[in-house]
Amino acid sequence: MKITVIVPVYNVEEHLELCVNSIITQTCPDLEIILVNDGSTDSSPQICEEFNKKDPRIKVIHQTNGGVSAARNSGIAAATGGYITFVDSDDWLHQDMYLNITGVLERYPQTDVIMCDFLTVKNNAEQQITSQLREGLYTKSDIIREIYPTLLVSEDFGRLPIVSACTCIFKRNFILKNDIQFDESLRYSEDYLFMADVMVQCESYFYLKNYFGYHYRQYEESRSKKYQPEWWATLVSLYNKLKKLLAGSKEYDFTRQLKLQLIHSVLFVTNNIVDNPVIPKEQKAVLLKELFNDKNVQGAFSNLNFDKQSIALQITLYLIKRRMYRSYLVYRNIVSKIKN
Repeated sequence: MKITVIVPVYNVEEHLELCVNSIITQTCPDLEIILVNDGSTDSSPQICEEFNKKDPRIKVIHQTNGGVSAARNSGIAAATGGYITFVDSDDWLHQDMYLNITGVLERYPQTDVIMCDFLTVKNNAEQQITSQLREGLYTKSDIIREIYPTLLVSEDFGRLPIVSACTCIFKRNFILKNDIQFDESLRYSEDYLFMADVMVQCESYFYLKNYFGYHYRQYEESRSKKYQPEWWATLVSLYNKLKKLLAGSKEYDFTRQLKLQLIHSVLFVTNNIVDNPVIPKEQKAVLLKELFNDKNVQGAFSNLNFDKQSIALQITLYLIKRRMYRSYLVYRNIVSKIKN
């Protein structure tokens, strides 16, 4: 069973060799490896071509820069394997990752999606990331009962059970039949929408729990640490796309989750505004006022109770709902002083 591994490549000359070497040395040899150079301006294209000369399993696609979603979609279109998966070009794999997953496929060949756990790596320190989901096979009824309740967000706004496309392998016919693609209009959070679409469409899913086959590189100065003004518009766009995908579901009522998902986005942007030392205090107040008064935010809070959340989170949500942006800044300052 051939697996197509799709690697979007953009200006990653420092890490690309480690990434590709971790794929070509997999103990599962039946691979097709597609390196999609997405308009890199460093030596990444040359590195891709050198690997292409060394290993006949490697194909290289060169395209103008369109973002990671466009690169992944190009890889999907070119794939010939029975299964497809994705690796970000600054990450790497355990050598037995695909061998372990093909072992599952041999036992459960009907499975549309298989997911394993992963490691985050930051400053050479590794952290194992797992999910609260049980290990094993999920039928459609299992997916509806056990996965849908936290498909978009958990009540405590914690880590979601299924987020990254890179820790999953997908049956290619399943992806093509359901016309599942990455949304190229989203510059980030592209996995979020893709995986929601996957889990709504799939009939079977297998979770290979406590196998940490994927190494995810984290940076000190990652995107999530730096507030960017366009974040909110993108997150509202994501919410609208999720709503279009899920609001009419006959299998599960996603109304509360959709509202909580948007509120989770508010908390994400709010935290990055408040925690950013570069933004002056008065400018923070202006940004929070604009955010708290957004009609989408107020709509998300309508007919929504928070009796399942912690007291601290309830206070935060109350201040946002009541648009008390200055009180929110004071509250965050008090909390910060108590913690320190």
